[in-house]
Amino acid sequence: MMGTLIRCTTCNAIMHMTEGDFSPHYTWNGGEIKKIEMDDRKAFLEKHKGHNTEHLTPLTPPISDKPYNEPLKTSYFEATNGNERFLIKRWRTKIEDPFAYEIIEGSIKLTNGTLRIQTSAIKKQLQAEGDSLISERKVNSFIQAVRAEVELLDPAALAVSAEGETPLASYYQLGSSCVDRILTRCRDKFTQHELNKLRDFINQHNEYADVMTVVSKKEFAIKTRVQKKDSPEAVHPNQHIGISR
Repeated sequence: MMGTLIRCTTCNAIMHMTEGDFSPHYTWNGGEIKKIEMDDRKAFLEKHKGHNTEHLTPLTPPISDKPYNEPLKTSYFEATNGNERFLIKRWRTKIEDPFAYEIIEGSIKLTNGTLRIQTSAIKKQLQAEGDSLISERKVNSFIQAVRAEVELLDPAALAVSAEGETPLASYYQLGSSCVDRILTRCRDKFTQHELNKLRDFINQHNEYADVMTVVSKKEFAIKTRVQKKDSPEAVHPNQHIGISR
């Protein structure tokens, strides 16, 4: 979670306060390292001197459809001053620049995506374990049983076992009752010994982001207020952002 932000209520400008605001900068000068004391808050506070300011507390982590390690992505989060809730856009155009912040009209609407199984990864893992007792035809039957059961699950009722490469991707562990139902679907095509092997396989690979966990790609929309066309503050209507499967 992010730290505290300062909002100038006169200009509606935002600054993010961090522990690094007073960290010194170092330069190479005449064969020596020169230490330069810094105060990154000073410029903001001087620019808005005499204005009313308030502290905002983030309510949600920044969300984006880009990977966590993408340095130039645009993200959104919500914050509050204790009375009002604000939607804040965060971005930067150069990797060496600090983040810029802007309050925009609207709110974040997050929607759970469709669950999907890791078909290729499951097959590869079964092959890697060299289990010759289960034929390729039966592996495909097992995959079909898993997919049919997962299609009935509600993502909102599942606990996240691991996060994906973006804030919108999550991995979910299969519950014990779900595992039982998957194996029940397999009873007419597998022997009891094979069913026991499948149960062991599921349990062994059903944690974090392992092959038997299921993946959900969420979507989010920035729901904004539409101004009159001749208004200088006009903003675009609902901006939908998400990840395709």
